[in-house]
Amino acid sequence: MTVEEQMGRITPYIARETIVSAVINGAIGALFFFIIFGSADHIAVGEWHYAVDFLPQSAAVALMACLVPGLIARRAQLTGRLGIRSGSPATIQWLLRAAFLSILSALMLGAAIAFLWLVSDVATLHWRHALGIKIIYGAALGAWVTWRVLRRMVGGAPLI
Repeated sequence: MTVEEQMGRITPYIARETIVSAVINGAIGALFFFIIFGSADHIAVGEWHYAVDFLPQSAAVALMACLVPGLIARRAQLTGRLGIRSGSPATIQWLLRAAFLSILSALMLGAAIAFLWLVSDVATLHWRHALGIKIIYGAALGAWVTWRVLRRMVGGAPLI
């Protein structure tokens, strides 16, 4: 099988897992939004409210978007359903290191977003807008983390 054929088979796998991660992280973000902020008409942005919630959301999304798809891909590699890129399946230590770096990067992004909200002139957001932003952010971050992890784990490996 040529490299082009292998990449053609692995790309849909990565795309599918990335989309699943985006949907799940967006849905979990919506659930936690209602748990934390309830159904108030307007959500306070400043101080320890909406803006700062980007920090724990970022960490949680990065952790789940890295570990869950990574462990699924590793299991598929170990059982022979998914090819291996570099001669051996990703180790648990590699996945934990990837999770740590993903969380660290996501926390920096979350802190930057929180800072921008805190220095903005926005005092409150209508709950629909606040929820929409949280869903889109969680989905986009989850997709980005999953895509990066899976590209490093299985990019170029054949689907078996």
